[in-house]
Amino acid sequence: MSAFTAAPHRMLFTAGMAAAAVSGAWWAVELLGRSWPLPLPVPKVAPIWAHAWLMLYALFGPFIFGFLFTTYPRWMNGPLVPRRAYVSTFALFLVSLALAFAGIWTGTTVFTLGVLAGCLAWLVAWIALLRVLLDSQQVVAHAVVSAVALGLGTISQFLYAFALLTPDPALLHTAPRLVLWCCLLPVAFAVSHRMLPFFTASAVPGYEPYRPLWWLVAGTALFIGHQALAIAGRFEWLWLPDAALALLTGFMWLRWRPLASRGIPLLWTLHAAFLWLPLGLALQAVASASFALSGDWLVGRAPLHALGMGFLGSLVLAMVTRVTLGHSGRPLAMDRLTVGLFLALQLAVLARVGSELALASNPGLFTVLLLASVTAWLVGWLPWVARHAPMLVVARVDGRPG
Repeated sequence: MSAFTAAPHRMLFTAGMAAAAVSGAWWAVELLGRSWPLPLPVPKVAPIWAHAWLMLYALFGPFIFGFLFTTYPRWMNGPLVPRRAYVSTFALFLVSLALAFAGIWTGTTVFTLGVLAGCLAWLVAWIALLRVLLDSQQVVAHAVVSAVALGLGTISQFLYAFALLTPDPALLHTAPRLVLWCCLLPVAFAVSHRMLPFFTASAVPGYEPYRPLWWLVAGTALFIGHQALAIAGRFEWLWLPDAALALLTGFMWLRWRPLASRGIPLLWTLHAAFLWLPLGLALQAVASASFALSGDWLVGRAPLHALGMGFLGSLVLAMVTRVTLGHSGRPLAMDRLTVGLFLALQLAVLARVGSELALASNPGLFTVLLLASVTAWLVGWLPWVARHAPMLVVARVDGRPG
């Protein structure tokens, strides 16, 4: 336990890995049950709402807080996050996950208790980061963006819990989109803006990092602007921020010279993960433009899964691999097995996006691609968890503290 509690990323990455493993396995069984009858208990909570909460809050939340608990003090030369803060955050995340899964089969009340425990986990973690921000010797824009975004994400989860209790279908629809567009995407965008050029410059001789502040400001404003328009009901104008974001992030990806990272798996996987952001935003722009022109949302949930599975999922796997290796005293080198698992995740995203594109014309192909996607997702995540989780619960191999 002394090793496991020695650093915040150890505990919170473990919580995220647990959420990734059990939520992915449950969703695979749920999807299989829709195609082939399985002797399973009937869920008491709508699976789509449970799936949304598990992926957006229970899975990505621990990984984000584990990363920021580690980097906030380094970014701003500030105080470390107290042990009691990250231990309590870890405990609340585990309690929320256990209650949520119990509630899926026992009823909405227990599931909502799990969501409320998740709300407390986010709130405790967010307050801990705010204290680091306020007590630091310097303030960086990336920390400010992530602090504001995580505040909005925390509020959105309380709204989600309220919507479950009411129940309020409109709010159940809005809250997950609020956390995606106003929290998860801005935070991942800010982390990429700061870390991708830095990591590339540290590994590629002669590489000049380029990350102008206006990129960060414009991107954050456009992400939040998208959701603000949606909440206001002005869906016919969503194509404007979506197209602008697709162009901005696509230009950023090219300007960061991703080919310079070839031959360095720990680096090119980060660039490959970021590529899903402009691709997903381009799909979102197509969907928004189609609604403005015809009143129909083309491409279905393809943008959502390109952004969630593709950008956020791939970035988590690549970034957490790097942090876990580096902070466990191991060489910063991604082995072939982990590269293969990352590629399996890319196949999962392609199949899921393809399933949405095929839905209207070929429902049979939709089902095949959907099941292929969840299978590839598990092939990518479960061995990755099994390989990296043990590194988080033992002492560093180089004998150093942390």
